[in-house]
Amino acid sequence: MTGDTTDVGGRDVYPRGSRYGYGVASIPLSCGGAYWGHGGDLPGNSVAGGHATTGRGNVTVYTTTWAAEGDRLRHLQAAVDAALCAKR
Repeated sequence: MTGDTTDVGGRDVYPRGSRYGYGVASIPLSCGGAYWGHGGDLPGNSVAGGHATTGRGNVTVYTTTWAAEGDRLRHLQAAVDAALCAKR
């Protein structure tokens, strides 16, 4: 990202260490750094992903199940983390 990455609201929202502002969230990666993105949910599907600040690229993960909370949300976010942290 080349613009302002200052959060303007939420700190330590889920998952721990996340920041939120201007409609995007900064979520820490297990391999270091973070990614900025905005997920979404509708009955029947969920999407998560974003742009990694460490030069690891971009990813979008889409699922045909509602993953707005609980284990499904953790699995969706883990898929984003795994894709951005995969060895290149």
